[in-house]
Amino acid sequence: MSLGSRAARRARAGAAALLWTFVTLAGCGPKVDPAFAREAERAGALYVSGRYREAALRWLEAARAATSPVDRDEASYRAAASFARAGDTTRADALLATLAAGQGERAARAAFDRARLAGASDPARGQALRLEALRRHPESGVAEQAARQYLAGLEEQAGAAQALEACRALSAELARTELDESLAYECARREEESGAVARARDDYLRTAERHPYPHGAYWDDALAGAARCEERLGRPARAIELLERLLAEREPSHGVGSYDRSRYDEARFHIAELYRDALHDPTRAQREFRRVFDEHTTSRLRDDALFEEACLAERAGDHGRTCDALGRLARDLPDSRFSGCGAAVCAGAPAGRRPCAPEALQRLSGGGGREAQASSSSSSSSSSSSSSSSSP
Repeated sequence: MSLGSRAARRARAGAAALLWTFVTLAGCGPKVDPAFAREAERAGALYVSGRYREAALRWLEAARAATSPVDRDEASYRAAASFARAGDTTRADALLATLAAGQGERAARAAFDRARLAGASDPARGQALRLEALRRHPESGVAEQAARQYLAGLEEQAGAAQALEACRALSAELARTELDESLAYECARREEESGAVARARDDYLRTAERHPYPHGAYWDDALAGAARCEERLGRPARAIELLERLLAEREPSHGVGSYDRSRYDEARFHIAELYRDALHDPTRAQREFRRVFDEHTTSRLRDDALFEEACLAERAGDHGRTCDALGRLARDLPDSRFSGCGAAVCAGAPAGRRPCAPEALQRLSGGGGREAQASSSSSSSSSSSSSSSSSP
């Protein structure tokens, strides 16, 4: 098959998909206006083939042919997108402005798209349009991301303090909207970064209380943030209480899948770290590290937890527990970077698939001291947190 034939087939497939979109949008009846469907199909084929300006003009023809407001707005929106792809931002902006000023289904998306389009060449105008869109359409699915973009842009222009002040004002203004939780969390995060740790803790807790589990999207992040603040304030026991409060909502999963949020295994692991490093209770820390392995069966921290348990046991002179932890690690997690450590220090331990690194052997023998121990364990927890967290 020639390249031209494949391109033609892709164009027809794309046009058919777009036409089906309009059939679905029409929804109220089995028929689609033939004139509108014909123009929409042509416009879709032109867009898929990369002829964006021609596609935009054809979408305008489709809008003129439309007999329903929904189809008319959708065609106008696609015309704006096509003009933008063609580099004609003036015509794209005009179409988006008209849609944004209306009450149609595309009004909210058009308002945010207009801000993004304007911001590419005029950041100040883009920011003004984005703020206007946030105030008018806080319920939009893209509003949360737009709010973060607005605050990030303000921070770049005027500094972190100004962005935090704007965040607090916007959060108060939109407290009764869909943006309440995300803006409250964003403000608390920025307060923590600014050094206002006690206020950040209070705002994290307020966010968790206003938007509790299971509906709060930032509930676990807020509790983890509050615990982090308590730790910074020198209250590790209170930090543990908050992390346990988070874990208390963990639900058992029956069958395939898990109800675990990404913060759960990190919370249990950090509880173990706090018992070890802040409360100086190595026995309790060993139990908590084992719980990571036993209770969080899909966690990437399971091997780190068993290794940390083994290090603590060996340091306490409990060689049997050391070998039990390392044996489980080799049997259940043979691909772990610690899988060969059991065979290196325990008679009869199963051999892992990877050799035990010299620094790991040093840790097991008690070398490196508490700073090396805490650094190794914390880096494992932090790397997992950064890769799996929902923080913005």
